[in-house]
Amino acid sequence: MLIKLGILLVGFTYAGVLPYAVKRSIEHINFDLKKYTLSFLSNKHLYGKNYVSGYKRLLFTTAILNYLFFWLLSLFYDLGENERFMRQIDYSFAVLALLAFVPHNIYPFKPENLKTNLQRILHNLLAVFVFLSLPTLVILFQTAILPELWFLGVSGLIIIGATILITGISVIKNGVNGVTEMLFINGVSIWSIFVTTLTLIS
Repeated sequence: MLIKLGILLVGFTYAGVLPYAVKRSIEHINFDLKKYTLSFLSNKHLYGKNYVSGYKRLLFTTAILNYLFFWLLSLFYDLGENERFMRQIDYSFAVLALLAFVPHNIYPFKPENLKTNLQRILHNLLAVFVFLSLPTLVILFQTAILPELWFLGVSGLIIIGATILITGISVIKNGVNGVTEMLFINGVSIWSIFVTTLTLIS
């Protein structure tokens, strides 16, 4: 019962905190989701220290919620011996947490700007790892429960599959921008709400 309560609290918080916080943040600034990625919010030269610190806290909080949510799911569905899934929980937390502390910069690549070049490359690599690690984590969870919970397994795979497909189409059509990122974030949020709800009624 306590695990279910934890999944309820963490699951809905995890699903809502990032989309809500991003929406509230960009309402107060001139931020074009079609032009910029959300990582631009971490640039203090564009939006000041308050937005940078807020962005860091938001990403780090998301990393913690992500870890707690999947850890609680592993307890409830008895997946502790699934080494790939448990390792992926750690990996996802690590890349999300690291991304929070590697700010984006808009300086062009120049040989003399080694520090900013490396920072930009590292930030972009971490962002790619985040977009790869979260769907991987979800898919590992879904496939782990599939043999015993067919409906939850298949329906969850459909949701995350649709999220990946829609995000991929958006990347092809528009490139990587804030709209694409929000499609991905909202898709993961829908999945987490769905899994949380079905877990509670199971």
